[in-house]
Amino acid sequence: MSHLQYTAKSHHFQWNIKQLSQISSQFYRTYCPDSLKHRRNIGLAKVSDESLLVLLLLQAELGITSQRHFYRICQFFFGGNLLERSRFNRRTKQLIWLVQLIRHALSGAISPDTIVIMDSFSLPLCQPIRNHRAKIFNDVADIGYNAAKNLWFYGFKVHMLVTLSGIILNYVVAPDSVHDIKVVDEFLRAN
Repeated sequence: MSHLQYTAKSHHFQWNIKQLSQISSQFYRTYCPDSLKHRRNIGLAKVSDESLLVLLLLQAELGITSQRHFYRICQFFFGGNLLERSRFNRRTKQLIWLVQLIRHALSGAISPDTIVIMDSFSLPLCQPIRNHRAKIFNDVADIGYNAAKNLWFYGFKVHMLVTLSGIILNYVVAPDSVHDIKVVDEFLRAN
C-alpha cells in the first residue's frame, strides 16, 4: 500500500524534474563559489553537482526524509549510472550548504510586508518516561511542556517563520523550555 503515496505526484514527475533542473542550474551558476565549481578532478565526475542539486530538491519536493530510501529510488530510475551510495551521500552533504544559501536568497526576495506565521514544534530526544534520566545533549536540551499533547518532553523546540504559501523564512532551534514569545525578539532582529 505504500506505493499509493507516489501515484498522486507521478504525472507531475517529468515536469518537476525539468523545472527543478532549470532552477538548480540557475542557482548553481549564481550562488556556487568558483572554488567548488572548479575543484580538482571535477571533469571526471560521473554525476555533475547540478544534477545532484536537482536530486536534493526533488527529495525535498517529494517529502522523502530518509537518504537511504531516496538513494534506492534514484538507483531504480538511473540504473547503474548513479554514484555509489557512500559517494552519493558525501557529495550531497557537500551541497547542503548551497541549498541553505539558495533558501536564504529566496527568502530575501520576499517582500517584508508579506504575512508570516510563527509556530513551533517539539523535537523530543526520548520517551517522556526517560525525561529525567536522559544524558544526551545534557548542556543544551532541557524539559519543556507541550500543551497540545499534554506531555512533558526532553529535547529541543523548533520555532519557524513561514509565509502563507509555505516558504520557510527563518527558523531557530532552542531548548524545549523556551517559549515562542522569547524567540520573537530574535526573529525581529534578524529580519
